[in-house]
Amino acid sequence: MVFDTDRVLVETLSVEMAITRPTEIAVYAKAFGELRQLAVFGASARALIRTVIEAIG
Repeated sequence: MVFDTDRVLVETLSVEMAITRPTEIAVYAKAFGELRQLAVFGASARALIRTVIEAIG
């Protein structure tokens, strides 16, 4: 989860890490931005889920 330009919180099954180094935050911010562009919501999300369900039968 990207909170702001000061901290990124990374949670795994066994540990929670607070990333505060600016160069590392930039990596997470870039990845988050790219994933956000791929995200779908509402009717588009439901249509995508239906397509996957039909494909895996």
